[in-house]
Amino acid sequence: MEKIGTVVRLRRYPVKSMRGEDLDSVTVESYGFVGDRIYAYVIDDAPNPRFPWMSARQAAEMLLYKPSFRRAGEIEIQTPYGEKYSVRDVALENTLEERYGYGVFLKHRESGCHDSKPVSILGIQTVKRLEEETGIGELEPERFRANIYADWETGEPFLEDRLIGSRLQIGENVMLKVVKKDSRCVIPTLDPRTGIASPGILEKIRSNHAGTFGVYAEVLSIGRINKGDVINLD
Repeated sequence: MEKIGTVVRLRRYPVKSMRGEDLDSVTVESYGFVGDRIYAYVIDDAPNPRFPWMSARQAAEMLLYKPSFRRAGEIEIQTPYGEKYSVRDVALENTLEERYGYGVFLKHRESGCHDSKPVSILGIQTVKRLEEETGIGELEPERFRANIYADWETGEPFLEDRLIGSRLQIGENVMLKVVKKDSRCVIPTLDPRTGIASPGILEKIRSNHAGTFGVYAEVLSIGRINKGDVINLD
């Protein structure tokens, strides 16, 4: 085993395309982080059945909705306008339809509504390099919506790109296999605090990095990951 980094931030997103939450520790199952993207709003008669989600692509304001876990696993959502709803409340579904003009329905899947693989990894050095490339100031790492943010031992930006095909042990039990780069859409251009777009971010990702930013991994062995855990190359 070779230490290649440290977990500096853990994030999950209870409702797809809504605001995420920081975690000190998380259980990792074969399908990814427990509680990650377990709810999503699906567009009625979506033209692309592979990506049927109501997301910030359609309404940037989706990023400003704040889900939080309550007792017995219930999720409460606070809208940008201060209303609070249970995620299962049909009134919230109606509100989204009225505000954004799409017919939607709620989907629940304990294994998560993922676009690709179950766990995403991004180096903090990679974010810093993109800051330099765009020249638009500090980029909030959460705009990239990764699950694991890593501080690489070498300080090398885009080190994660060289890990494709590698096995990573994180903490005592969790083993991940890095399988592919993360292709990016418009969502990283949106400020997660305001929803305001900075198109230059995606332009640089496309021109300098072939449209990818961060990597995806599959779960080989389950367990818990804690903030501060060592990332070892197997």
